[in-house]
Amino acid sequence: MKKSTLLIVSSLLFLSLINSALAQVLYPGDYTENYYRTLQLKNPELLPKPIMIRPSIIEPYSSDRSLNWNLWEGNFKTKFKEDSNNNFYILNPRISYVYNHKYPRGYNNGAVWSGRGSNTSLTAGFGGNIGILHYTFAPIVWYAQNREYNIPSSQYNKNPYSYPAEGKIDWVMRYGDDSYSDFDWGQSEIRIIYKNVTLGFSTANFSWGPSRYNPIIMSKNAAGFPHIDLGTARPAKTKIGLMEFKWYWGAMYESDYFDDNSENDRKYITGFTLGYQPSFVKGLSLGVNRIMYTRWADGDLVTEDFFNAFVRNTHKGFMKNDEYDQMFSLVMEYAFPNVGLNLYVEWARNDFFGSIMDLAEHPDRTRAITIGLTKTFDLDNGNLLEINYEKTTLSSNQIQISSPGISATYYVHGVVDNGYTNNGQIVGAGIGPGSNSDIFWVNLYNPNGKMGFTFQRIRFNDDYLVNAYAGVQDEPTDYEITIGTDYLRMFNNFSINPEFLLIYRNNLLFEDNEQNNFVFNLSVSYFLNR
Repeated sequence: MKKSTLLIVSSLLFLSLINSALAQVLYPGDYTENYYRTLQLKNPELLPKPIMIRPSIIEPYSSDRSLNWNLWEGNFKTKFKEDSNNNFYILNPRISYVYNHKYPRGYNNGAVWSGRGSNTSLTAGFGGNIGILHYTFAPIVWYAQNREYNIPSSQYNKNPYSYPAEGKIDWVMRYGDDSYSDFDWGQSEIRIIYKNVTLGFSTANFSWGPSRYNPIIMSKNAAGFPHIDLGTARPAKTKIGLMEFKWYWGAMYESDYFDDNSENDRKYITGFTLGYQPSFVKGLSLGVNRIMYTRWADGDLVTEDFFNAFVRNTHKGFMKNDEYDQMFSLVMEYAFPNVGLNLYVEWARNDFFGSIMDLAEHPDRTRAITIGLTKTFDLDNGNLLEINYEKTTLSSNQIQISSPGISATYYVHGVVDNGYTNNGQIVGAGIGPGSNSDIFWVNLYNPNGKMGFTFQRIRFNDDYLVNAYAGVQDEPTDYEITIGTDYLRMFNNFSINPEFLLIYRNNLLFEDNEQNNFVFNLSVSYFLNR
């Protein structure tokens, strides 16, 4: 580990000993993310709260109102600010350990990649504001043992540690052949908030839409990319309801394990998200998301590129943003807090439609969909039972497979050689291109923690399977079945959260094999202001 990394670790440990006003950053992969979503469902009066933007830094959504329901009131609060003009706080430090027995596995963990063997990460930091200037510094450092496992050779001219079943995606299966440590700026940002308008520079993760596990367009599966955003700090009240908007410009980077072409090492990404809660339909939320990304060499960008998310360039009635790969999604969420029910759907396209007629003729071309629900039950002893289910389909339909010139798999397109990734991990749904997933999980919350159970099925990259093994009776379907349980206990100033996963994987990376994987996760947090 480099001296600079050791210095950062020492600084974070020192800061963790300082006491200050409570604030909250939702670290990717932490149990607080799911609990915050449950708080929103159980407390419809909680305002302000996000509509479609799911940030990791929730300090701008601080509320002065007490909550009707909060089982973890002593450890998780929605009121953070004591002095809105001058505030400083220390974030709760968190250390995490992951052990993967047979092959790498991990989803929605931000910058941290968990390889085969032992993996450890530490995150901590501080934040605050001076007037309208808000700041958060929450980097993360980690170590990966990165033990060897079999990665099949690829027919494509790419690095042997890259995903072998698709040539145009920088999806790293193993970061080299040695153990390594790394540093990422994590959930860090500098932001100006004036009234309800915000301008920020950030490396923090964020996701779009209500999906808890597989957001299609924007998730927390990869490292947060450096970006500038402009929009509403919180949902804005209008005569017709609440409106939320953010416009983004940023950079995504290729890993060291894709190709030797330095001209495609950086990508420019721009896009927007718009959320709306109509005042005349209680509980309904609607959203629109659009992303465009392209190669970015020095001198490539011109003024038009900053507005391309909204500019309609046409030729004979069709869009002609051929310098960009682009994705688009529509989102709907319907919450029924009186009965503890939340329903949601994200419908997306891997290629933006060329015209209204194009959309009308082939609305399902390059489509993907995530649907899900959450149901809560208040128990007689004061505890809460929460049941969740989410289904995601990224595999191609018949139109995609049979039509020439159409991208046949998600997060891969014609313009950008290395796909919709940042530093070797997918920015959208972590299950990857052409994959399908069902996940069912249950949480039993109590004032001191929770118990959880998870069942998941993933079938990986059906698009590759259909194209490479057409007509083959015994095709090597790559699928995974996971059963897991976790336990959270909060005591004194600590929380401890172990998780055990038993996984059966058949035909890993389309090779004839069977794998029985065991995964152990453990995270420990220290509460500075219990």
